[in-house]
Amino acid sequence: MFDKSKIGQSFPPFTVRVERCKVYELALAIGDTNPIYHDLAAAQAAGYADVPLPPTFPTVLNFWGNTLMWQQLAETGIQIAQVLHGEEAYEYLAPIVANDVLTGVMSIVDGKSRPSMDIVTVETRYTNQRNESVLNVKTMFIVRE
Repeated sequence: MFDKSKIGQSFPPFTVRVERCKVYELALAIGDTNPIYHDLAAAQAAGYADVPLPPTFPTVLNFWGNTLMWQQLAETGIQIAQVLHGEEAYEYLAPIVANDVLTGVMSIVDGKSRPSMDIVTVETRYTNQRNESVLNVKTMFIVRE
């Protein structure tokens, strides 16, 4: 059963650089042919300083940028081997482009127990290298018993 006293717990910040090649690779993987994700000149012609993020790119930031996420969640008592990814929601607050350096802080914002499962929601708030809030990501995990 999820320990509700963990709601509100935040974890140490992590930093991740948005790499243009990762933006390109994700666009290829999801079949997005929009040239702004593949070509710097096309992105700049569209008004971006660099290649922008495809809408679902924050998943890359959360799962591969926050290298301690699973360890941190395990330390709260969540059984990581029993976790299913439930859903994810993105709130873009400002443009994010390749070469931005983002700092994320993950917090547990909700947790509830249901028969045979717990539902835990974490939120990661990102700022850029200018300390501007640029993105909030909510991720819901289902923890099977």
